[in-house]
Amino acid sequence: MIVTLAGHVDHGKTAIVKALTGVDTDRLEEEQARGLTIDLGFAYTNINDHRIGFVDVPGHHSFIHNMIAGVASMQHALLVVAADDGVMPQTEEHLQILQLLGIEQGTVVLNKVDHVDKSQLEQMVLQLRNFLQHTFLRNAPIVEASALTGIGIETLRDSLSNRMSQLEKNLCPRAFRLAIDRVFAKQGLGTVVTGTVYDGEIRVGDDVYLSSIQKKVRVRRIVANGLPVEVAYTGDRCGAQIAGVHSNEVSRGDWLRDPESVFATDTLTVQFELASGFPRDIKNWCSVHVYHGTSHRLGKLFVLDSIEDHGTNGIVDLVVPEPLHVAIGDRIIVRDQSLERTMGGGIVIATTAPTTRRRLPARIQRLRDFTTVASSDSPQQALIQSSKTSCVNGDDFRLQWNLTLDQFRSFIDRNTIQQVNNRFLAKSAMEIVRKEICSTLDEYHKTHSHEFGLTIKQLAKKTARDLETLRFVLKYGQNTGQFHTKAGQYAIASRSDVTVSYNKDLYRNLVPLIDTQQPLPVGDIARELKVPLGILENELKRMLKAKLFVQVSEKRFFTGKRLQELAEIAGALDKSGPFSVKQFRDQSGMGRMICIDVLEYFDKVRYTQREADSRRVVGKFDP
Repeated sequence: MIVTLAGHVDHGKTAIVKALTGVDTDRLEEEQARGLTIDLGFAYTNINDHRIGFVDVPGHHSFIHNMIAGVASMQHALLVVAADDGVMPQTEEHLQILQLLGIEQGTVVLNKVDHVDKSQLEQMVLQLRNFLQHTFLRNAPIVEASALTGIGIETLRDSLSNRMSQLEKNLCPRAFRLAIDRVFAKQGLGTVVTGTVYDGEIRVGDDVYLSSIQKKVRVRRIVANGLPVEVAYTGDRCGAQIAGVHSNEVSRGDWLRDPESVFATDTLTVQFELASGFPRDIKNWCSVHVYHGTSHRLGKLFVLDSIEDHGTNGIVDLVVPEPLHVAIGDRIIVRDQSLERTMGGGIVIATTAPTTRRRLPARIQRLRDFTTVASSDSPQQALIQSSKTSCVNGDDFRLQWNLTLDQFRSFIDRNTIQQVNNRFLAKSAMEIVRKEICSTLDEYHKTHSHEFGLTIKQLAKKTARDLETLRFVLKYGQNTGQFHTKAGQYAIASRSDVTVSYNKDLYRNLVPLIDTQQPLPVGDIARELKVPLGILENELKRMLKAKLFVQVSEKRFFTGKRLQELAEIAGALDKSGPFSVKQFRDQSGMGRMICIDVLEYFDKVRYTQREADSRRVVGKFDP
C-alpha cells in the first residue's frame, strides 16, 4: 500500500512519516536548512507484515504543483492536521485535490495533541468531523497523535495496517504506464527513474517506451516499494534502472509506457467539478494550468455546458500545447492562471474533440451519456455503449483506453458486437442502420427507376448517419450479399443489374466526334450537333452510367477502347523510363491539351504517377 500525505505547512507531515518509518524524507539541503518540505519525499516500512510506502508532499502553497505530482488515485490518503492550528487553507486545498483525483480511502491524523488541553482537543475533533462530512474522509478514523512524543503512533500503525486490506480492489487490466517523478544517475547503475505504476505491470528485461525521447529503453533492474523485485504492479512505487538513455534526457512529467499502446493527445474532454470556494466564474478559453500524473501543462479551458454552482459537475474541453499521455478514466487537476487557487478537476471522458462547433447538442448528450462508463473503469462497457450509437474504430478505442491488443480482444462480446476489419458495431445498431439504408434505397429506386443507386454521402444526408457507421453496414451488407456497389454508388441486391436508358440516336451521332484521334470538348460537340448544352450534358451522364464513355476531364470524353489504346502507348513509353507529355503527344498523335487531360486522368486512376515533368506507369489500367 502507498500512503500519500496531505495537509497544511508545518502541521507535521514529515515528522509523522519519520515517527512511523525512522526516515527523514526531507532529503534536500534546502529542505533541511529551512525545515520545510519542498519536493516529494519517500519512505518505506513493514507494519504487521504489511509493506507500506509513504509519499511525503510539501504543504506550502508555493509548492502545490509538487504535491499534485505525488498523488495517484489508487493511494491511501493520510491527512495531517495540527491540533493547535486546526483546518488551514492548504488543509482545505489538499483535501480538494485528493478528492478530485479520485482517492477513495484515507486516515486523518490530529497531530501535536500535546500542544492542547483535553477541551481544546475535543473541540478540534468536532471541527474536523464537520469539515470532513461531505468528503471521502467522512467516515475515516481520526487518530490523535504527537510525532514529537510518540503519543498515538502505535495506534496509527495499527489503523494503517487494518486499512491496507480494504484498499485492495479488482483493477481493470491495462497496458503498462509509469508516471516519472524523479530521475538521477547512480554510479554503476546509470539512469534511474522513479514513479508510480499507473497501469499494468513492468518486468526486468522489458523494453518500454520513454516519452521524452520517443524510443524504447530496456529495464535492467526494478525496486518496488523499497525492495528489489522482478516485477512491479499497478499502484507500486517503482524505481527502474533503464538502459539506452542519459539521465539528462528525462525529467519529471515523462512516462514509461507499453510500446504497443502509446497514445498522447493535446485535446481532452473532462467531466469537470468546480472546486468549492473558487471565487470566480469560468470564462471560455481562459488560461489554466493542467496537471495529469506528474505532468504539468499550460492550457485553455472551454465550457461545454453550464457549471451552475461550486462543487457541481459540468463538461469542459481542455487544449494543451504539448500532448498529455492520458487515457479515458484518468483524473486531472486544473488551477487558475495565477496559480493562486485550484479551479477544479475531474475525469477524462474523451481524448479527441472537434475544433469547431464544440457545443453541438448531439455531442454534448453523447458525452453526458458516457460519463458514467468513463468513471467506472470498464472499457468493456464503454465498447458496448459506444457501439450501440456508431461504428467504433478498434485501434483508436484501444489506445484511448490504454489497452494491449490481447486485453482489448479479451472483452469483445462476439454475440452482441459485429466486427468488419477493425471496426465494431453492436448487432442491434447494425440492424437498425441496415433497415434505414434499405428503406432509403427502396424509396430512391421507386422514383429513379433508371438510376443504379446512391453514394455514401447521399445516404449520410438522407439517413443522418455518420459516414463510418454507414460504411461499416454497407461493407457488411456487401459481404453478405445484401448490397451491391458500382462506380461509388450503392443499391440493394435486386438492383444490381439495372439497365440505364439513354438516347440511342444521339449516341450514334456522338461516337464519330468522340471516338476519334482528336475528340471534341462538350461545348464544341453541342454546337456541331446543334443540341442544347444542358440536354447534352444530362444525356452524357446517362451514357457514362451505361459505361459507353469515360469522362477524363470536365469537358472531354473518350471511349473505353480508345483509352485502352492510349494506356498501351504509355506502357510502351514507360519501358524506356519516365516519359514526358511531348513524347506521349508524338506517339498518340493528339494535341498537347488533350494529352494533358488524358495523362492527368491516368494519374487520377493511379495508372501513372507524375514525377516533376515526367511520368511513370505504376499500376494497371481498367477503363
